[in-house]
Amino acid sequence: MFRRTNDLAPTRCSVGFIARLATAAFFVALFYSSFAVTNTQDNDSTRLWQGYVTDTHCGTNCQVTKDMTPDKKCVVQCVRKGSKYGLWAGDRVYVLEPQSTAARFAAKNVRVKGELQDETLRISAIEEIDKAASQRSANP
Repeated sequence: MFRRTNDLAPTRCSVGFIARLATAAFFVALFYSSFAVTNTQDNDSTRLWQGYVTDTHCGTNCQVTKDMTPDKKCVVQCVRKGSKYGLWAGDRVYVLEPQSTAARFAAKNVRVKGELQDETLRISAIEEIDKAASQRSANP
């Protein structure tokens, strides 16, 4: 009634499945390796960042003004107590280097050209964004 088969021998169905699986694995490996190379190149290149110069102690929770910008007195006081200047961009705060360059822009809205290494943003150029221009870009 039942025919005995050799379970270890590959059947035509399982050979097709193995070939499809191998093909899919090849393309996943190919995509992953190209993504890893692209991702590495992005981290090493210079990029443009925009945000507020704050301190790393208070970060986004610094005593903010009515305009929801960092309070300069709070930022300067925290840095005097050992905190570092940082760039508040989105929901993160990145340490800015060199600190002497960042100090001139405490609590200001800035555009930074620099390179991100770990959590430190190395400044190659920094400029203040005037309030009128930032409001125009926010409300087109």
